[in-house]
Amino acid sequence: MSLPIATRIVLSLIVALGIAAAQQKTISSGTRPGVSDNAAEQALEGTRPNSVLKVVKLKGTVQSIDLQKRSVTIARSKGQPMELTFSQPAGREQIKTGKKAIKRLGKKRLRLEELKSGAKVRVQYYPLLAQLMELEVE
Repeated sequence: MSLPIATRIVLSLIVALGIAAAQQKTISSGTRPGVSDNAAEQALEGTRPNSVLKVVKLKGTVQSIDLQKRSVTIARSKGQPMELTFSQPAGREQIKTGKKAIKRLGKKRLRLEELKSGAKVRVQYYPLLAQLMELEVE
């Protein structure tokens, strides 16, 4: 027993409207890059920075490493030591080695567990977030 054509059309319209309602824009769809109407989202005000985050570069010495918090304390020649965290997941930290360190350690990259206290480093970090962008062992 088949349904009449008019009934099939009505049912397909109901299904299409149900799918369209389920795909309504949500808060998470407003945060995706490339969506041109992000400015219209009033619920997201204050969650994104107004400009590109500033990156600061400095040299220092590794004072301490906290594997639980995934942070490194850098002692600078002038000023207070800074505690910076890694935003990347474990094993994905950006710890590079310089030319001299490659010869000494035999590796181009290090894991956080392999980093030693007292190592001389060059650091790029986001001061607003206190997060490391890149750490290079010299």
